[in-house]
Amino acid sequence: MKKTSLLSVALLVAASTFLGCSKTDDVYNGNINWENENGSLELVNNTNKDIVVFKGQTPAASGILGGIRAGTPKTFDISDDFPDYGVGGWTILRGITREEFEKNETNLSAAKIEFSAMATYKDGQKYRVSIERDYIGDYGFVLSNTSRLGIEIRKDGVAGEKIAYLPPLQSNQIVYTSTTNAVTLYPVYVYYNRANQTVTTLNSTSVFESVSIVPQPLANATHVATQSFPADPLATWETIANALTSPVAYIKVTNNVASQAVYFTLAGGNRLYSQNGYDAVGSGIPNVVFEVAGSDIEGGAERNFVITLYSGAVQVNVFTEDGNIPRIQNGYDYEVTIRRIGGNGQVATDYSAIIRTIEKRDLTSQIESIPPF
Repeated sequence: MKKTSLLSVALLVAASTFLGCSKTDDVYNGNINWENENGSLELVNNTNKDIVVFKGQTPAASGILGGIRAGTPKTFDISDDFPDYGVGGWTILRGITREEFEKNETNLSAAKIEFSAMATYKDGQKYRVSIERDYIGDYGFVLSNTSRLGIEIRKDGVAGEKIAYLPPLQSNQIVYTSTTNAVTLYPVYVYYNRANQTVTTLNSTSVFESVSIVPQPLANATHVATQSFPADPLATWETIANALTSPVAYIKVTNNVASQAVYFTLAGGNRLYSQNGYDAVGSGIPNVVFEVAGSDIEGGAERNFVITLYSGAVQVNVFTEDGNIPRIQNGYDYEVTIRRIGGNGQVATDYSAIIRTIEKRDLTSQIESIPPF
């Protein structure tokens, strides 16, 4: 990193002091902590750029979480960055390249933001986010969110790759790409319920439609593709709220098997990823929730869930308490518990994996509690 001027030092330290930064060592003299920390937030940098990560809507010295080097994973200790860390909450993550940070270190709000995501946090729980190379580059498009709910922009489907996060009422956020290849965008609403520390994912086929967009070169651009969500400019809050549905069921998996992380799969195949970005459930780790597409039909659709251990050598089928294959209905909460019940732990019959239906999420009251337009 280049040597920082005394003026830059003064501005950064003043900003940290005035805004109550709890990690002044991360910004003093313009230094960024690039070392791995023993924390709960894990970022995987799949790009060829060093990235400086911030919390909050706009990059600022007080919001610096640290740096993550190109092509590496890193865990961040964010326990002292959020007053409600022990209870749980959510935050916006922003990322800029190291070069961009150095160029704008005295005016970080002017820096080019190439990474944006939503992350949850709570003492004892981990969250993982990936920074992908396809979404850092010289091309892009502009998105806005006119709703009161945060929107994840996903590629090629509501269960597709998350390429950006638009906070409520976000205007003119640039999403960068590495090519001009057209992409199909699906807006998926997400919000965090502080009352019960749950994330709810919502979509609506009647109001929020997919949008195909062609990224444009952003340097000296005469035209940049733009899009607002909801796609219907005449949509009111009432029509939005009435059309929202759960595209998935929410399945909390509890692993009571000692010394073994387990994988939650469909039919023993590809591992499912949890809401917090992990593909495995550690022993004794609480509140690991998976979003699984079920059916909107009453009673749900059969889903052959299999929990695998020992790199797939042991595969345990998930059954209901009466021994049936589970039926999953969108909008419902379920709970799966796996435990060892005997033997030497080397065959499936040494384990029990039971799924229980908890309840249907009351989306109406939660959505109505969000202020209207």
